[in-house]
Amino acid sequence: MAYVELHDINKHFKKFHASKDINISIEKGKLVALLGPSGSGKTTILRMIAGLEQPDSGEIVIDGKVVNNVPGSERGIGFVFQNYALFRYMNVYDNIAFGLRVKKVPEDKIKERVTELLTLINCEGLEKRYPSQLSGGQKQRVAFARALAPNPQILLLDEPFAAIDAKVRLELRTWLRQMITKLNITSIFVTHDQDEAIEVADEIIVTNQGRVEQSGTPQELYKNPATPFVAQFIGNSVEVKNYDKFRYFDKTGETSVAYLRPEFVSIFKKGESVQFANSAEEAVVEDIIFRGSNIEVKVRIHDNLISAIRSINNPEIKVGETVDVFIYRIYVVQGDEVILATNSSLADEAIVI
Repeated sequence: MAYVELHDINKHFKKFHASKDINISIEKGKLVALLGPSGSGKTTILRMIAGLEQPDSGEIVIDGKVVNNVPGSERGIGFVFQNYALFRYMNVYDNIAFGLRVKKVPEDKIKERVTELLTLINCEGLEKRYPSQLSGGQKQRVAFARALAPNPQILLLDEPFAAIDAKVRLELRTWLRQMITKLNITSIFVTHDQDEAIEVADEIIVTNQGRVEQSGTPQELYKNPATPFVAQFIGNSVEVKNYDKFRYFDKTGETSVAYLRPEFVSIFKKGESVQFANSAEEAVVEDIIFRGSNIEVKVRIHDNLISAIRSINNPEIKVGETVDVFIYRIYVVQGDEVILATNSSLADEAIVI
C-alpha cells in the first residue's frame, strides 16, 4: 500500500517549470532513489515532500492524508542534507539531541535515545567530539542519527554521500541499506550516481527535465528501459548510429539511433579461442583504460566508438591492434519506445546471454 503519493504535482520557479505533472507512489518501508542528472527536478520533489517548497498544483499525500497545507515540522519527516548541516558549536551528543530538545522531551529520555542512536551508527565514544573533530563518514552518520532521533515516519536524504571520499562512500552505502532495513523506515534519497541508486535502492524513480521518465526496481530499469532517455542514462550506454551496419542486425522501422552498453560487447584478440568468433567483425583498438580488476577496451567500428570490458587475466590487447568484435544486443529507439534487438547469430549458437 502506498505511504507517500504525489498526484499531478507541478512546480514553477518563475518561468522555469521544475516539476511537470509528477505522479509518484512509494510503499511504506521502502528505500527509494530519485535518480537523474543535474537540473532534472529530483531535489525539488524531495523538498516538496519535506514541506520546504510548496507545489503550484497537485496533492502530496502521506499515510492517506493530504499534507499540502501541513508544515514540514508536522509531517513526521527527518531530513539529511548533502553538507551534513551539523551545528559546529555543538558536540555529537547535543547535535543528535537537538530535535528532541525542541520537542521538550525529558532529558532522561533524550539520553536513552541518543545512546541508542550512537550504537546504531557505530559512533559510541564520540559523543563529546565536535564536528570539526570528525571524519566525513562520521559526520554523515551523526547527521543520520540527528534526523532519526525524533522517530520520523519518513527519512529524506539529499545526495547524502556526495561530500564523502569514494572508499567511505562505498562503506556508507552498505551501512545505509542495512540501517533502513533494520528500522523499516520509508526513505527517499536523491542521487545522480546510478551505481549508488542501483546498489542501495528498492526502487528507482528516474527524472529528466522535470518529468518522471520511469520507475521500477533497479533490475527492471536496467533490463527494460522504457524511454530513450533511460536507455542512454542507465548502464554507461553510448549512442550508435546506423546500427544495422553491424553484422546480424536488421534495421527496425525508420530509426537509425540505438544505444549500446559495454556488457553487450565482446572484444577479443585474433586467434583467441572464443565463442562467436565466426560471427565477429574486425576493428582497431583506439584506447585502453585500466580499471583495476579489468580493462576497458575502446574500438571504432562503422564510425562508432564503442567499448567492452575484459579481465586483466585475458591475453593482453594493445592500442592499434586489430581485434574481433562481437555485439550481442542493442537497444533500438523507435519513436518514444525502446526495443531490444538481439544478434540473429545467437540463435545459431543456441545460447542465451
